[in-house]
Order: sequence, then structure tokens, then C-alpha cells
Amino acid sequence: MRTRAHAALAVILLLSLIFGLAGSTRPAQALDKAVRQQILRASVKLMTQFDNNPQAGSLCSGSMLNQEGYILTNYHCIGYVTDGHRDETLDAMGLRPGDLFNQQGLSVVAITDDPRQLPKPTYVAQVLTGDSTLDLAVLKIVAYYNSRQKLPASLPVAAFDLADSDEVEMLDEVFVIGYPGIAGNSVTATEGKISGFLDEDEDGSFDWFKTDVLVNQGNSGGSALNEKGQLIGIPTARLQDQAGNIIYLIRPLNIAVPYIQQALKAGSAEPAIAGPRTRPAQPAQTAGNASFGALTFGSGFDDSRGVTGAARQFSSGIQEIHAGLPYENMRNGTAWGYAWRLDGQDIATDDSLKWEHGQSGILNLYLSSDNGLPDGQYGLQVFLRGALVQEGDFTIGQRAQGPLKPSKPDPVQDRGVLVSGTIIDHNTKRPIEGAVVVFLYPGVTVADFDRDQSADKEDSIITYGLTDASGLFTTYSSLPRGEVYGAIVGARGYQRIAEDDALEILEDDPDLLELLPLELERAR
Repeated sequence: MRTRAHAALAVILLLSLIFGLAGSTRPAQALDKAVRQQILRASVKLMTQFDNNPQAGSLCSGSMLNQEGYILTNYHCIGYVTDGHRDETLDAMGLRPGDLFNQQGLSVVAITDDPRQLPKPTYVAQVLTGDSTLDLAVLKIVAYYNSRQKLPASLPVAAFDLADSDEVEMLDEVFVIGYPGIAGNSVTATEGKISGFLDEDEDGSFDWFKTDVLVNQGNSGGSALNEKGQLIGIPTARLQDQAGNIIYLIRPLNIAVPYIQQALKAGSAEPAIAGPRTRPAQPAQTAGNASFGALTFGSGFDDSRGVTGAARQFSSGIQEIHAGLPYENMRNGTAWGYAWRLDGQDIATDDSLKWEHGQSGILNLYLSSDNGLPDGQYGLQVFLRGALVQEGDFTIGQRAQGPLKPSKPDPVQDRGVLVSGTIIDHNTKRPIEGAVVVFLYPGVTVADFDRDQSADKEDSIITYGLTDASGLFTTYSSLPRGEVYGAIVGARGYQRIAEDDALEILEDDPDLLELLPLELERAR
């Protein structure tokens, strides 16, 4: 669940477990049992690691759209979304608004066939399309998480039926499915009512469903369903006033449909995505009643046919590049602008233009130089009334990297050690599912951690692990060698164990360090 001003990191989800807090939720009683089983299996957990900080990541939810492995989620689950407020943590990593958390756009997909069991990392998915302004993204499963075996054409996964979100009415029942992280790490269902509609940009079309349904952190990108179990939207954000009143926001599914359609087209090609990139492709955009197609780049332009010599890679010395942007329902006099970039730097911009190209057609924007355009990575952004409506990129001179073979993100660093172990009940010796094992940064004591009541409390955690049904955990990321770490171990209904200087990672320790079983006693 994303607040309107903050992109959450994964470790914050663990704090509620350590201190034994739990959110109350109501099961989706109104849905038929068979439907409940289907929709719980179609909700997936997404885990996305940062390129520039392997110790941190994002935990979110997603909706499986079909057996080909297409997944709908929020952009802030896989990339930098600002909402007008910069995130200092992401800025410190060198990320810009709109950038993906990792250049390949990869996320681990965890699924479960049993809501009583924790989801298991099963697949790797890659971003196909997205929009950071609307906070929408579509991914496609491209590989197994722990196998090089080729994926079948039809995956053994459940998928949601899609509804027409324009038919949703006030006071309709709504169910939210996802992985909120609070009170355990299993899939969770909550229910409520559609409270109303929000037209955020006041263009006459509603942008959000307002709801009273309880949506917790980690539910972002998950599934909002009608009484038939059909997908009607994506739980995305919440609004809170100074008095503490909260209302939750769901992005209507119909707003995501153009991105789903674009992803289906992009995903039908092999390979699905080529080359490292920091932003996903964009489908047709809308701004009010105006709409825009995808940018196309080429060496020439024909007034009747648009761009000619279309490509994404151009030879050194080319003197002119044209960009074609299809548009419909534009009004003359509307404020618009553009920004050309070379290797991340603005080279030609104008944000003070007035539209004078008619209602529909193909806009021609171009760069030229008699001496040849310099080699590098180019980008173009187009704005309408100050809002980004389309963007694209191409390369001159440097040969773009070939198609990337998707691979499992590897959290093990050259000088780091993953820690694994088992948590069991002291009396019964049975494994404890859903226990959390947290390691603190060197120099941070347990007392320091307990005293810290700030919003940055999670910054004291260097890595963590959650136990599965067999009580086994493995840390999400590695611990650097040559350091000593404090540790906290806890589970609901048990006394926690907290110790300073609990584990020393030696230079000659193996890449995977297995600890002896650790016993927890029941809380009294």
C-alpha cells in the first residue's frame, strides 16, 4: 500500500511482526468457495530488488491476467513514483522519477495454491509496459526462479476474469486480495464498499474508486474484485486528512486496459524485452479527451505516412532524426511542450508551446545537425499542460546490447554471505511458520533499535528472512564479510530473542552459512 508521498521498502513490513502487531481483517464471505479458491491463487506476491542497494527491495502484490503469465501491478512496486514528492532514499541510489528499481525490470513472483501456506518464489517476471504518473505496470513471466527449464506456452497458474470497471456503482461490494505483510506473509482478503469516485484532474472522468475496505502496506498492486470475483481495479494508495481520517483508493481497471493491450502485443514477440533500460515502454496515453500513440523514431518523415526508416538504432554520422507521435482529440491553443535528452541531459526543450496542429494526425518532432548528431542514448518526452503524456528513446552510434536472457536475480554479492536456518517450537520441536529473523547493521544495538520510533526505523535492518512451512529461512540478501551483527528473532505468540553481536561473518565463511536450529518459547 503506497501512501501518496512515499515509496515503501520491503523491510518496513517486518516491524509489525517483531512487535506482535496484527491487523484485523474479514474473510471474503460473500464469494462462492470455488471462486474464492480461484482468486486467492490468482493473486501473486512480487519481490523487486534494487540494482544500487541489494540490501533493500520492494514487496508488493500483483494480479495474474492469464495463463501466459501477464501480471498487472502498480508502477511504484517496480519503479520510482514521486506524486510530487521526491524520495530521498531512492534519490541517494541515483534513481530518477520513472526509473525502474533494476535496469532489467525483473521481479520475483511468489505464488501459493493454499492460502494457509506462504507463497513460494516460483517465477521471474519482466516489465513490459508502465506509467509512473498513473502508477500502473504490466509484467510478464519470462523464466523460472530456480530452473533453466523452458517455460510452457500455458503456465499452471490461476487468472482473474476482468470486469468493466465503468459499471461499478457506489455502495457496490468490493474485495481486496494481496500480501499486506502485516500479521504474517500469507495472502489476505478484506472486504468493504465502494464509497465514491474521485476525479483527480477534474477532466470529467473519474480516476479512482474511493473505498472503506482495509488495505495495508504490501497490498499495493493487488486485486480489487466485485461480488462475482472479477477484477475491477488495483489497490494503490490512501488519503489521510489532518484529523486522521483515512480513505483508500483503487485505480479502475479500465484505465489499465491500454497498458494490458500494449503488453500483450509486446509480449508476443521474442524476446519480450531487449537490452537494459530504466523505463518501460509506454502505450497510448490519454490526457482529458486527447489521446496519444507510441513515439516512433526514424530517419525521415512523410506527411501522409508518418515516420520513414523507423528504427531504434541509427548509424554514427546521421544528420537528422524524426519522431512521430499519433494524436487524437486535441484542441488548438492547448499548452504543450517537449524535451530532447542525450545521455540523460536535456539538449533541446520548450515547455511554452501552444498547440496548432489540429484535432488529429501525426506530430513530427526532429533533431538535426549538418555535422551529424553525436553518438549516444537519446530520449524524447512530450508534455500536455505540464503532464508527461508520452516518451521514447533510441541510440545513435553505439550498438545497443543484444537481447537479454532473463535470469534469477542473485542477492549473493562477491564478499557477502547468505544466512539460512530453522526456527522451531521449544516444547514441541515443530517448525514455526511465519517467523522473522532480522539482522541489524554493525554498530546498531537491539536497544538502539527498540528506542527508535522514527519513520526511518527500518534503516537499522541490513537484511532479514521469513520462515516457510518447514520453519526454514534464508536471508533476502547477503551480509558483508568481516562484520558482527545483532539479531532479532520473533513470531506471533512467541517470546522474541534479541541479542547484540549475535553473528560474526568471517572472511572464509561459505557463501551460504547454515545455522543450528533456533528454538522459540511460547509467550506467557
